[in-house]
Amino acid sequence: MKFIHLSDLHIGKNVNDHSMIGEQKYILNQILEGIKKEKPDAVLISGDVYDKTTPPLEAVLLLDDFLNKLDEIEGLTVILISGNHDSAERLSFGAKRMKKSGLYIKSIFDGDLTPVTLEDEYGKVNFYSVPFIRRADVNNVYNTDIRDYTEAFSFVVEKMELDTSERNVILSHQLVTGASFSESETAVGGIEDIKAEAYAAFDYAALGHIHKPQNIGSRLRYCGTPLKYNVSEVGYQKTYTVVELYGKKSEQELCNINVREVPLIPEHDMVKIEGYFDEIMRARTDENGIVTSDYVYVVLRDDDYVNDAAVKLRKLYPNFMNASYSGKGQTTAFDFDMTIEKAEKQTPFNIFSEFYKKMHMENDPDEVQTEILKAAIKEVWGEDEI
Repeated sequence: MKFIHLSDLHIGKNVNDHSMIGEQKYILNQILEGIKKEKPDAVLISGDVYDKTTPPLEAVLLLDDFLNKLDEIEGLTVILISGNHDSAERLSFGAKRMKKSGLYIKSIFDGDLTPVTLEDEYGKVNFYSVPFIRRADVNNVYNTDIRDYTEAFSFVVEKMELDTSERNVILSHQLVTGASFSESETAVGGIEDIKAEAYAAFDYAALGHIHKPQNIGSRLRYCGTPLKYNVSEVGYQKTYTVVELYGKKSEQELCNINVREVPLIPEHDMVKIEGYFDEIMRARTDENGIVTSDYVYVVLRDDDYVNDAAVKLRKLYPNFMNASYSGKGQTTAFDFDMTIEKAEKQTPFNIFSEFYKKMHMENDPDEVQTEILKAAIKEVWGEDEI
């Protein structure tokens, strides 16, 4: 049994106010070509299909186009669950009708754990779909009072009554203990983790939620996002995961398995450039005056802020995303000792000036900065506070 594991498409996502919809269309078409080449029995999509619970129209149309193209591939089954970014109700629209064409959507946790079962020369493979859930969802569905997240998820697994003589796969959008984060997960905080042992009975766990591709043990896998959505992911190779399940030697053992990654090449990569502003602006350009059309994050080594840096950089880097500073004047650690008692004895002007000096190696604000500060303080607090 061969299937392709996808997750965290985040269709409709904006990165630094840049719409990624064009990039997502490009990479989904690349995935489609890969699916046609691999000829899998199934495609699993493990949640966070959309980036927002109320996705824009262009995101809805892109997902619809992607699913329709999957439907055109003969003999392909598609199984999709919702993640914490998705609206379960919106994602489930038309789900009953779509089953007839081999698309199974499980976006609302209602206690129905009926698997999608496929067969190959080794027998049955049962695909169990558990959309993103919290302890409260489990307690509400089963009228329980479970207080531990792992215990709640394990309770759900027990309700599946797995037949261990057959191969069992789970789609799950959760945080598993030991997962390694990147900085692009924007909604992980406050979500409890589930111990890997809760998935021990499955021949493979197709996980979603964490954007960095990784294995937890040998059979739990986050396939990661198909695109880079944060500067922390610069240097990552994005992939999709191909899984092949073979037969079982006995009911007590899990089946033999082969997992491999297929690289994805984006239309525009995400890169980080570090250097002094003048050096970066002198980079070689093409015939259109552009250095690169990749998504660019710039780290400036200049000690002083560069006026209109973003405007100037965007002329050479049309997909410029953001700039930060690594110069001494921007990163020097300091102990800004400003208690309430001390602040009450100083004017706003003195407080800001002291803070500025700590941030700029004991240099005072220049004449222009001082006049701007005085004008702002006068407008807010009055002449006496300068």
